[in-house]
Amino acid sequence: MYHSLRDFSLAEWLNYLETSHPIEIQLGLSRVQEAARRLNLLTPSCKVITVAGTNGKGSTVAALESIYITAGYQTGSYTSPHLLQFNERVKVNAVMASDEDLCSAFLAVEEARRHTPLTYFEVVTLAALWHFKKYNLDIIILEVGLGGRQDATNIIDADLAIITTIDFDHQQYLGNTLEEIGYEKAGILRAGREFIYADHHPPISVMNEAKKLGCRLYRLGHDYDIGGRTENWFLCMKEKQMHLPRPKIQLKAAASAIMASNLLQAFLPVTDQHIGAAMPMINIPGRLEFIPGKIDIIYDVSHNPQAACLLAEYIKKLDNKKRVHAVFSALNDKDLNGLIRPLKNVIHYWYPAQIKLKRAASRQAILLAFEELDIFVEAFYADPLNAFFSAKERAEDGDLVVVYGSFYTVSQIRDALQSNSVEQEEII
Repeated sequence: MYHSLRDFSLAEWLNYLETSHPIEIQLGLSRVQEAARRLNLLTPSCKVITVAGTNGKGSTVAALESIYITAGYQTGSYTSPHLLQFNERVKVNAVMASDEDLCSAFLAVEEARRHTPLTYFEVVTLAALWHFKKYNLDIIILEVGLGGRQDATNIIDADLAIITTIDFDHQQYLGNTLEEIGYEKAGILRAGREFIYADHHPPISVMNEAKKLGCRLYRLGHDYDIGGRTENWFLCMKEKQMHLPRPKIQLKAAASAIMASNLLQAFLPVTDQHIGAAMPMINIPGRLEFIPGKIDIIYDVSHNPQAACLLAEYIKKLDNKKRVHAVFSALNDKDLNGLIRPLKNVIHYWYPAQIKLKRAASRQAILLAFEELDIFVEAFYADPLNAFFSAKERAEDGDLVVVYGSFYTVSQIRDALQSNSVEQEEII
């Protein structure tokens, strides 16, 4: 078997993982820990920051990555899901792992796991850690895939943990209350180590877990704060105040990354000049990504109510917008009403569509959500790309087209436009 696997391309490996490994989430870390032990991956020889949270994880990782690379450190980052190509998930110094590197990593994991069943995400996580081991890294930044306590990234004891926000998403796995969800995300905390909560009012379950473990807790609005509404912003910490250029991400995410670099200063010194230079360099496609033009475009992968609220607030702050058009689609396990409701009074014209994916929300479910919210929809589209074409055709100079609802909604449009795959299908 291994001889044939050695010849696999990356596409063949991904197909193999999707078809021969269990897709469903399996609780418990013992299986993936055993495979990691065989690969000697459980104790990285560098500092590790793990980032969990409902929203803002990717932006926080991008900010940390930018800060440490600017400061000259060898930096590994692991994120999910990807937007355009799988290699985005595993980077060293912001450079994506090559197909060959990933194939080698998958083969190593496959040989080490033996007969241990691992999920797709568990294999990919181990492959990322195996890839990082080849480099003399100073720091690894891990983005949690789902929750925290039972996530494959949690086999690593992070030196510092960040929880960005806690809101409703993936309730079938994490629980139906913010306290339950918070408890699961707080599973990334480690005894006696630093923990940043990058939002106001953490759930009691998170505070209790931090207290039980003796974590040194740093909270937004309590131990540090942010302000500023122009091109510049400021971060107030107990020992100093920093005035910085505004990044293209939420300030809360940037602030938590700066706080993290400050807390690890004894191990990885970073100057204020490094941080200032890093802010404009932060780049994370698909997160409140504004593309200016005669008709402006926003790509946003928001896929839960909290993220939809942030998108609505962002649109409201934009100047000189005549009309706003929204291309929307989502997965079948998402709160469709919660995704649409925050933008009800912001969007003038809606273009709902069905993602070309088995997990896509159905035409009936999406249209029912619009009906329940008393929002008029002229047509439903076969896929997001055709919805996007219709929106662009209707829009006038000065209008705004927003694409949101899931990673897949954004990626299917961006991927097609980049590859010039622009065949339009019929409205359904």
